[in-house]
Amino acid sequence: MTDKKPLVELLYDVIATDFQLPIKEDILLITETKNQATCRQVEIRMEQSVPGYSSYCFTIDKQREKGRSDPVFPFFNPEIKGMCSKNEAILVCQKQQKIYVFLIELKSKHPGKYLKQLLSAKTLVQFIIARIQLYYQCNYSLDEIEFRGILFSCRQTPNDGLTKHAKIEFDNRNGLLVTEQECNRSYNLTSFLT
Repeated sequence: MTDKKPLVELLYDVIATDFQLPIKEDILLITETKNQATCRQVEIRMEQSVPGYSSYCFTIDKQREKGRSDPVFPFFNPEIKGMCSKNEAILVCQKQQKIYVFLIELKSKHPGKYLKQLLSAKTLVQFIIARIQLYYQCNYSLDEIEFRGILFSCRQTPNDGLTKHAKIEFDNRNGLLVTEQECNRSYNLTSFLT
């Protein structure tokens, strides 16, 4: 392939459709399917009207059947704690020359090791980007991607009470910009962009 494409188009091409999360009518709905979960969903309004903006979302949160290998990481030993760690969603947004990758996790109770889950997702995305660079040409530099982690939870968060139009602050946690937000709410994508 010699034509240069935006990263979002390349992701549509290279990631299997079983892993894609649809964006319907400019709304991305990220859900938790476990019965006991109180953090059930988050709605992100994509606002496609922003000039030069495109997005793509996928999930690696596929559960392993007992006695079988992991459906996402079949080459890892699933008995090694954390080796097959996953998060709910990975949202890639390209706004003109800037590329953001949002690593999203939903937690109902104590967030526990969510940071390791997000850092594992970052490593996976870096692997995908490296494979894309090996076989395809992107029309923007993939070396300056900005990774951001978002934890949505039901516990009180430092940003509790923000409106969905307010800018959201990110803190550097172990080399990843991270924010904690309230679950079961609606947010505008522009709140997470700088």
